[in-house]
Amino acid sequence: MSIIIIVCTLPQQNSKDIAEKLLQTKLTPCITIIPEVVSYYMWKNKIKRDKEVQLLIKSDNEHQKALVTLLKKIHPYEIPEILSIPVNYADSEYHFWLKESFT
Repeated sequence: MSIIIIVCTLPQQNSKDIAEKLLQTKLTPCITIIPEVVSYYMWKNKIKRDKEVQLLIKSDNEHQKALVTLLKKIHPYEIPEILSIPVNYADSEYHFWLKESFT
C-alpha cells in the first residue's frame, strides 16, 4: 500500500461538510483541516486572493481515483486544486492504522 496525501483548498464554509462526506465513504481515514490560508492565483487573466482552508486528505493509491472523482463532484470550485503527493515515509504504526482503516 502506497500512502498519498491529497492537498485541496476550499472555502471555510464547505470544509466540514466535505471532510465528513469523504470520511463516510471510507476512501480516507483521516483529514486535517488547516485554517486560514491565503491563496494567490491567476484566474481569467487577473490576480486573485482568497482566504481558504486547506485539506490534507490521507489515503492510498488504491483509493485515489475514486477519492479524486468524488472530491471534484462535491467541491464548490469550477476548477479545484487537487494535488496528490506520494508519502516517502510513514511511521510503521501509523501505516498499519491507515491500512486497517480501509477494511
